Amino acid sequence: MNIPQHHQGLEVLHENTLPTRAYYLPASQPLPDVVMARADSDRVRLLNGAWAFQYHASMRDLPDGFGTDGFDASGFETVTVPSTWQHTGHDAHQYTNVRYPIPLDPPFVPADNPCGAYVVDFEHTTTAQAPHTTLVFEGVDSCFYVWLNGHYVGYSQVSHATSEFDVTQALREGTNRLQVLVFKWCDGTYLEDQDKFRTSGIFRDVYLIDRPEQVLFDYFTTTRLDGDGGATVSVRGNYRGGPVPTELTLLDADGSTVAAATMRRSADRHGYSHQATLVVDRARLWNPEDPQLYTLLIETPGEVITDEVGIREVAVTDVVLTLNGAPVTLAARRQPSRLRPGHRAGGGP
Repeated sequence: MNIPQHHQGLEVLHENTLPTRAYYLPASQPLPDVVMARADSDRVRLLNGAWAFQYHASMRDLPDGFGTDGFDASGFETVTVPSTWQHTGHDAHQYTNVRYPIPLDPPFVPADNPCGAYVVDFEHTTTAQAPHTTLVFEGVDSCFYVWLNGHYVGYSQVSHATSEFDVTQALREGTNRLQVLVFKWCDGTYLEDQDKFRTSGIFRDVYLIDRPEQVLFDYFTTTRLDGDGGATVSVRGNYRGGPVPTELTLLDADGSTVAAATMRRSADRHGYSHQATLVVDRARLWNPEDPQLYTLLIETPGEVITDEVGIREVAVTDVVLTLNGAPVTLAARRQPSRLRPGHRAGGGP
């Protein structure tokens, strides 16, 4: 099949991915624990689990028809996603520190580039409350191409960054087939390579998010301490599909409301179109000994984003680093000597 060669050049970092955004997982109701959002949210569908997989030492060995709607993966083995193919008996672990594992010819990588072909089937039913669906990969090393029901979805790299695709039009009611081709090396290998064990594959969660047509897509939260023991929490945001009424509520550790606000139009130089300000009296500040977090609920029609906010202020005043107005000392940890008594560096007597 004709696969784009984005992994061989600097011109394309991502293809058809959505813009980067704040990290969050929405739901139809507030979530009790943001850490467990993948499991608790009714709008998130994890695709983790058993996937069909086939490893190839070169793309030249990839079966004909991979990525097409009728591709037959019956001869593939089964692996667990997320994982890396080195942990499933393919290829080999490789540690690199100073030297590259490939000939130094940036941005090109060897033509015999090991790859992994992944296939998974899943069920989908469109709901009127959340008809818009995105496909999210939280981590793939080193780059990957995606097809859904025979439609080319896109490409992405940057192994430890989230890639999100709009797959609303490619989905169908009932059974869907997702196919992913992962390459071991890409032009990003030259930047991501040093001082680590190299492993390859879909190594973080894969999931679908169902959302309304109009949502708060991206937001940015900042805090500022007031002189009377209070604090201000500012939330700036952008929408997808157009602005919708947005209510923000800040809760303390007991679940009591400490502040509320409405997102209003207020463009700024950072590109955000709306802003809300929450004023907190007698704020409980975050610090390492008492890591107090407030719960932030961002509610729009048909959707709630649950987040956490720590109120703190880090500053440098007269060359003194302070946290919430108190001086902070950073001490370097001294590494213990590896030399035995009576010996000295250099191997001399």
